[in-house]
Amino acid sequence: MKTTRFLIITAVIFFAGRLAWSDGEVKSKLDQMKTNVENSEKNQESYEKNRKIAEDNLKALDENIKALGVQRDQIHENAKKADKNIEIMAKQQTQMDALVKKENESIDTEKKQIADLQVKIDKLNQNVQKRQANIAEYNTKSQVIVKQKTEWEDQKKSVEDLEKAINGKEEKALADRKEWKKKGDAYAAEVKKWKSEAEEDRTLAKRYEKLNN
Repeated sequence: MKTTRFLIITAVIFFAGRLAWSDGEVKSKLDQMKTNVENSEKNQESYEKNRKIAEDNLKALDENIKALGVQRDQIHENAKKADKNIEIMAKQQTQMDALVKKENESIDTEKKQIADLQVKIDKLNQNVQKRQANIAEYNTKSQVIVKQKTEWEDQKKSVEDLEKAINGKEEKALADRKEWKKKGDAYAAEVKKWKSEAEEDRTLAKRYEKLNN
């Protein structure tokens, strides 16, 4: 902003009397008039300077007033922008509040889901413990079964060995029976043979007895 310059005013005031003039007075008056002209010229020069200062000051003030108007318009524009931004911020704040509310509601819902899941997890943990107890019991029974199975396998092996021995004895007995059957048949044939021989001998004997009698 430009600074207004102060006016410098220099005025020379003179008085002229209306009296009858003598020669000396004429010269004196002429000198006075010259002095008055010089004073007037000085006053004119001084006022010209002051007028120039006044014009410069007016120009500077006009520029300052224009600049102040521009600043005022800028301030008004900034105020409008501020109002618009405040409105936008208020809407965004409302949106943020709504989002926060939504997130809090989601948190409450998910906390409930977590609580429900925790109940299920606790139940599952109980089931796991029960199943682990069942597994321990089953493992114990399985060990008993394995032991019994081993015993039965040993017993089966013993039975198989016994059966093998019996089979061996049976085979030998069958072979002996076959041999003895063969011998029995041979003996039976001999018996039959000698029985027939004996019958013939008895018949001959009876015939000889009859002839001798």
